[in-house]
Amino acid sequence: RRQRARSCCVDRGTIASMVKHPQKKPAQWFPPAKKGKTRMILKQKMHKKPSSKVTQSKSWVSTPYIRQGTKAPRVDRLKWKRSVQYLCSLTEKDAIEVLKSDGLMPTWEGAICPFCSKGKVGPLQTRSSNGMPRYRCRLFGCQKFITPQHLHPLFTATRGPEGHSLGTQAAILLLRLANVPLSSIHLVTDVNHKAIERMDHNLCLLRKRYVENVQKGMAFGGKKNAWQDVEVDESVFDKKLIPLEEAESPTKTMMWEQWVGMVQRGKPESLVLIRLSPQPTKPRSPGPGPIKKCDWKPIADKWLKDKQVLLHTDSARAYKSKTPGVLHASVVHKKRRVWVGGRWVWEPPTYVKIKFVKSRLTLNQNSKVGSTTLISQVRSAQYEYWNRGRDMWERTGELLSWHMSQIMTK
Repeated sequence: RRQRARSCCVDRGTIASMVKHPQKKPAQWFPPAKKGKTRMILKQKMHKKPSSKVTQSKSWVSTPYIRQGTKAPRVDRLKWKRSVQYLCSLTEKDAIEVLKSDGLMPTWEGAICPFCSKGKVGPLQTRSSNGMPRYRCRLFGCQKFITPQHLHPLFTATRGPEGHSLGTQAAILLLRLANVPLSSIHLVTDVNHKAIERMDHNLCLLRKRYVENVQKGMAFGGKKNAWQDVEVDESVFDKKLIPLEEAESPTKTMMWEQWVGMVQRGKPESLVLIRLSPQPTKPRSPGPGPIKKCDWKPIADKWLKDKQVLLHTDSARAYKSKTPGVLHASVVHKKRRVWVGGRWVWEPPTYVKIKFVKSRLTLNQNSKVGSTTLISQVRSAQYEYWNRGRDMWERTGELLSWHMSQIMTK
């Protein structure tokens, strides 16, 4: 019996050694590992394959990770024209001269009087009664005094808790241009919060008007029909419930604020934002869904048709609609070959995101879906994206000069 048992054990051992057990991943074990070394092995490949000949070619290696990309601006190396210390130390008369030289405040000298619309305004003078600089109409029947801040969208000459000197107002504007939170500006400067909020609101409205005016004349594409890369993506900024008495369907009462953005690679000033009108959805829906073909087709025909564009998008079906002069490329995180100009060209991966705009939106009870406040904030963020890495103080001076030139008549 002992010999038979030994022979059986030997036979079983030899049979077990001859059988080849398949090498299984830890993922096939039950239950799957949540952490530890087993989880680390699960995330790795059990058998690493050698790199293909395609990835070893010279054309593949020589293709940069981002073609025609722009480096992010180094804020620690930027320097603006004015500083907070300098603006706060200015007197009323010196502040007027500095703001006039920087373009943030116009000169009323020689312009038509805004009160009588007939006489011309004289030079800036200091009144003997209060010692404040004022302009004055030269017409005999008018003789109105005009403040330097008259009809200005940002600076005021009010009294009371919201009234401050021009130097203080200029310092507040500089902090706002540096994206300092409004609550922090109030704590640092001890200025009434309503005055700061009014300046921020007027600045957003001013940028909105300027951006919408400039965006009408923008166009994509390179010189001499050169191919250019354009990235497109849609984003949702806010949502709200529609009252049942106003909703078309009692089950679809959720309204969304959806925008589509297009930007040419290596050219931040080419960012174009277009507001969409998605259909209402159910209240628990995660979003309005991807852009539809009926919405994308007019946009593509207006901005991209016959522009020699390599269009980089996500996997939405609407983007795959054919447009003359547009080659579509889905966003895949690996290098791909595209047939351009009669030859194969390697293109790097793309990442289409709209984070710059979302980080500059303040969603509260005043900025809801379809409100002017929310739209102006989106346009204001678009204006900041156009001027990335530039002196925002000088750019704001050009913006205010453009605005006041449409108000004043000389």
